[in-house]
Amino acid sequence: MAYYFLPPTVEEGPAGGGALFYRYKLTRANSVLQRTDGSYYSVRTPSVDETQSALYYYPGGHKNLISDAERTSLIAAGYGANIIEE
Repeated sequence: MAYYFLPPTVEEGPAGGGALFYRYKLTRANSVLQRTDGSYYSVRTPSVDETQSALYYYPGGHKNLISDAERTSLIAAGYGANIIEE
């Protein structure tokens, strides 16, 4: 059994400049990083320094394979709804 982490997304709008686009929103993905102290944070576009200094980096918009230990840690941090099992 494998576990996957899908980082959270945000709905942003309007999708364009015209009057019709004001009703539509676009889904944007956030990335999740784990700091060296074990805490997690979410950011839209992490810098290279942030990704290199993080213990774990889960890029937004991707299905990330995670271990049982990562799963437990992500659930404890409040990201349990973003974990799927296949």
